[in-house]
Amino acid sequence: MEGWHWYRPGISREEKVLVFKLDLSILLFGCLSTFTKTLDNQALTNAYVTGMQEDIGLTGNDLNYLTAVYYSSYLSFMIPASFMLTRLPISRILPTMEILWGISTFGCAWVHNLKQLYVCRFFLGATETVAFTGVIYVIGSWYKRDELGTRMALFQISAPLGGMISGYLQTAAYSHLNGRHGIEGWRWLFIICFCITFPCALIGYACFPNQPNNTRPSWWLKKSEIELANRRLEEEGIMKIEKKINWRALTRVLKGWPWYCFVFAWCLYDQNQFWGTTPFSLYLKASDRHYSVSQINNYPTVGKAIAIILTVTGSYYADKTGDRFGPTVLGAILVASGSIILVVWNVSEGAQFYAFYIDGAETAMSTFLMSWASDVVKHDSEARSIITASMNCIGQVFLAWVPIFTFDVTKAPRFTVGFIFSMVTGILHVVLACFIQVLDVRRKRKEKRRALLIDAGHGNDADVIDLDNQESSSSMREKH
Repeated sequence: MEGWHWYRPGISREEKVLVFKLDLSILLFGCLSTFTKTLDNQALTNAYVTGMQEDIGLTGNDLNYLTAVYYSSYLSFMIPASFMLTRLPISRILPTMEILWGISTFGCAWVHNLKQLYVCRFFLGATETVAFTGVIYVIGSWYKRDELGTRMALFQISAPLGGMISGYLQTAAYSHLNGRHGIEGWRWLFIICFCITFPCALIGYACFPNQPNNTRPSWWLKKSEIELANRRLEEEGIMKIEKKINWRALTRVLKGWPWYCFVFAWCLYDQNQFWGTTPFSLYLKASDRHYSVSQINNYPTVGKAIAIILTVTGSYYADKTGDRFGPTVLGAILVASGSIILVVWNVSEGAQFYAFYIDGAETAMSTFLMSWASDVVKHDSEARSIITASMNCIGQVFLAWVPIFTFDVTKAPRFTVGFIFSMVTGILHVVLACFIQVLDVRRKRKEKRRALLIDAGHGNDADVIDLDNQESSSSMREKH
């Protein structure tokens, strides 16, 4: 691990033990939680193309409506749940929601009509509200800046890994369990997902910690380790995590550029990563090349593998160099190239497969964007909580309904409107990444100048901020 800079160079033995414990607890449950969420979510698409559509009579755009119900429920509870993270023990909230999620997934195995499936999807959305944001919040609360990217990468690759395993599980369930005890193969997939999810919740109860400034963040941390954890945060200049987020903090965050830029970037990410998932499966099922059930479930997993590779390599590069712009813009360019190929459409089968597969690069963008946003507002825990929650929530507001119009299920295998839309959002993502980089470079320059002036005894923070404001005003006058 040392060669890969898993631990910072020169780290003390005591701090290394602390970080090792954090990795075993936070990353273990965080990765398992994300893995099960993606596994169970992807199961809906895998089940749809493997018999569920015919068995319970799904027609037209029902698959997209099921997705809309899920996200509508998710979004309805998202903001209140995110504020709840700062008031109640995260170590109990997340595992409890994990159990409820597993029960809702289990219910999907026994549905016999669309209405019943709508109910299950509603509860799935409600129980996932705090999972992603909660884990991201805890990771950002315990780790130092140069430890963040690699851990975020490991956490994020559990999502595409869950998508991959779902495809293989459905293939195995269809091949070996279809009809066993009178239960269809697609129903067995949901049963298996439940059996995987429930033990993960128990692991969360046992080891997932609260914030470091909590009076008792976890039973497995010594008092000296808790003190060390808080000193680490103080060394980073991170604000002490408060019990609640007030409206003044929200107003402060909304006055800065990070909220607008990263929320918009996440909205583009949510749209761009979609067409490599369900639309690809529908493309395979509706194709006149007549792909088998195993091929329909297994081929989309290649994009997940690409996502894992790019997430690990991109995050390692970003951590080692401090450059979060490079991996972000590269991923955006690759995804834009894939969408352009699908707009052209009349290309070889290999080119179309490349276009769908390369959308896996967009999945890696979640790691790059979350790490970048967390890095920009590292010193402000309230801003970090609000921005990451807003990114996840607002991005999925659009994901809840836009695909209904852009990727109409009845248009498979050629989603002309969706492919054109994805091309536009892909190009916008490239442009936005460049714009964020310009603003981030300016931010770092001001922070460096502020630190130098304060160290030299030429002023305090307020004086330097005034100097920055004067320089900004002068710059605006010069432009006019």
